[in-house]
Amino acid sequence: MEVVRVHIHAPVVSFRHPFFVVGRQPTSLMPPPSTIHGLCAAALGAWPVPGEFCFGVHFTFASRGNDLEHQHITSPMGAKTRTMVQTSDGPRQATTEINVQPTSRDFLFDTHLTLYIPPRVGEAFRHPRFTMTLGRSQDRAEILSVERVELEKGNRVRLDHTLLPMAVRPCVRFGIPVLLSRHIAEPPERDAKFAQYICLHEPVFLGDGVDSTRAFIRHATIPLDDLWCDTSITDDEGFCRGVWIHRLVEDER
Repeated sequence: MEVVRVHIHAPVVSFRHPFFVVGRQPTSLMPPPSTIHGLCAAALGAWPVPGEFCFGVHFTFASRGNDLEHQHITSPMGAKTRTMVQTSDGPRQATTEINVQPTSRDFLFDTHLTLYIPPRVGEAFRHPRFTMTLGRSQDRAEILSVERVELEKGNRVRLDHTLLPMAVRPCVRFGIPVLLSRHIAEPPERDAKFAQYICLHEPVFLGDGVDSTRAFIRHATIPLDDLWCDTSITDDEGFCRGVWIHRLVEDER
């Protein structure tokens, strides 16, 4: 499988959980598929077709912390509380009020994101159309490299710092089940679809001579068609980096 490997660095990111609106804002430990889709759209200058778009991901961070930031909460004013304010165009009636609310937000620092994406989308990262941000608009990102690589099927595979589909839960003892936004439709509807994944940062190995406590357990009923290898990246024991290829819309494969 020919893909483009894109290596991106961002000093600080925060992948907000969509179901937390106020109060503490935790971060996901892996960029959601919808964030990856949006990042590729920014590079391409248009939305990649969801049914044709696929990706593999490898994501690391140096540390995790939290800090206070201000949220600006807007709400409509009641008719009895509206007041006149002076603007550059003259006096106007205020209809909206804004309250500043300190909020604790989690952050990931010194992050490195490697994407394995189709060539047409990946080549756009050589000259991205829009500013590269990883998640929020203020989390600027830097493209470190863009390379064409061939993914292969391998016998000795190492999976870590990646997303796996929930279907392989019987195969993997490690990793955290997470609910992530899978695809967000274009404006104005912006309908969001969610899916369950396994956020795997611990290493899991597939192949002969693997420690049973860290083995990827084979199940005859669970296909491994989407598991590939980046043979140009190996660890000290000769295990190649495993790349699981995900799709935004499974029904359109």
